[in-house]
Amino acid sequence: MGEKSFCRQLDRFTMNNCKIANELRKYRDLAGCLNQVSLSGERVRRPSDACDYAEYFISEDLTYLDMVIANAAYTLMTKSPPRSGFQADVIAKIMAGSMERRITAKKRAELEACLQKLSRVRLCILADHDHQVEQDLYEGVFLPVEWEDNGGKVTFHFLSGQPMPLYQYAEHHRQLIEVPFKHLRDGEAEHQVRHNNNDRMLLLRHFLLQELEILMYQNNKVAEQHIRLLKQDREGSEFGLLWTLGIIGDNTQPRDPSAVAQKVQRSIQQLLDGWQTSGYLGTLQYQALSPEDGFGVRIFSSR
Repeated sequence: MGEKSFCRQLDRFTMNNCKIANELRKYRDLAGCLNQVSLSGERVRRPSDACDYAEYFISEDLTYLDMVIANAAYTLMTKSPPRSGFQADVIAKIMAGSMERRITAKKRAELEACLQKLSRVRLCILADHDHQVEQDLYEGVFLPVEWEDNGGKVTFHFLSGQPMPLYQYAEHHRQLIEVPFKHLRDGEAEHQVRHNNNDRMLLLRHFLLQELEILMYQNNKVAEQHIRLLKQDREGSEFGLLWTLGIIGDNTQPRDPSAVAQKVQRSIQQLLDGWQTSGYLGTLQYQALSPEDGFGVRIFSSR
């Protein structure tokens, strides 16, 4: 079965929602350390008296984009025949929920470099104090692939019998979220705003969809969510979703972060408006956060 054939079978995107995955998406100071995550949700660095926790080591910090690409690779891995070859283009299609997406040679090279990076990153999860999983140790390369260059395009192959350790751990926790492809792209609803599939919009869409799925389907354990685009720590450094997604950072500091936040806030509202029009949001409502609250949005249930 060729790449085109098994791609036609894909209609849902898988997101890793375990506590370790969420830390890897959010923080940039995890590499080279023994980190501990409490299943209560608290982030700790040292052993504690928590009843259930896991420790993990990762050899290199990952970005939010890296993690979305890893989700796309796992989505493909679960559907593709053993040893089937794939190229970076199909990862781009899965990320956008559209098998019609086309990418530039530059974007293909960026995705190829990211996939190769993920294949070098090593992850070890010590789960002997996590009583919700089936084994004590999950380890290996983050993305088990090998590749070959075929006339300027790199072809990747998943390594037979080697799971993605973070995803095997999440499977055992039953913390994988599946999102229909149709929510990853703009629909045909009347008056729905059409967006470009650049990295900013893709990451923003993925982040919002994961938060929405949590609010809608986790037995109402989470009643509402405040998504702040900007917030300051005690030293005055600006963090928040703009930093998490890499829209601002050490090498991408805009002159006026508030202007960037306002623009992204409009995009968030447009995405939520479209999902509400399509009926996807159900009973969820949303309202914009003020500049004093860091811009962004509050999402809550109207029930």
